[in-house]
Amino acid sequence: MAHYYDIKYPHLQYWYPEGTMCSVPPKLLATLYKNHYGKKPKTFFDCGAATGVIVQLALDAGMDARGVDVRKYNSRMTYTPLFYTKKGKKTRRDGNLVLRDDLFDSGRIQIKSILDCKPIKSDLVYCNGILTYFDQAALPSVLAKFQNVNMLCAIHNTTEDYKIAEQMGDNLGTCQALKTVQSNDWWIDTFAQNGFDAKFNHWLRCFVAVPNKER
Repeated sequence: MAHYYDIKYPHLQYWYPEGTMCSVPPKLLATLYKNHYGKKPKTFFDCGAATGVIVQLALDAGMDARGVDVRKYNSRMTYTPLFYTKKGKKTRRDGNLVLRDDLFDSGRIQIKSILDCKPIKSDLVYCNGILTYFDQAALPSVLAKFQNVNMLCAIHNTTEDYKIAEQMGDNLGTCQALKTVQSNDWWIDTFAQNGFDAKFNHWLRCFVAVPNKER
């Protein structure tokens, strides 16, 4: 039986030796940015960079990419991105994506909480599940870190996700306990209350938030 994430993100899977990582490729996030602003993003920030695979892919896509995480992962491994076609056939990207430890050593990935960072200034910011790791009281402080970005893209488990997964008999696994699981509409309202105009993008299944400069 297919896992829920295989259905929710049918063409956004990255496969590596230990299993699968469900994420949105930076190239596709850059497409959202270009559709909104009419130009490509030059800078990219990954909040929750883990091993640095997304930072590496953003670098490959020509962006000046950086990130932050709360711990240093072992990046001495090779990742092989696979994409699904519309017919469900897996397509392998030519060659392997080799992660480098110098992503950490060069300071491209800093080891600290986003709350310990200075306000982030970047064209495009990506959060894969990170917002749900904070309780509701901390979210205003977290989102305040992104007021100087042009676009914030985020994916995370919602109550809708858990309901569908439960109906499938599937479990939604995460790398740590979630503190805030709410509906899509709740997240849209929360973005709005903290100075963002946000929508849920049904193509990439992610929230796309643009800071409201008039606030």
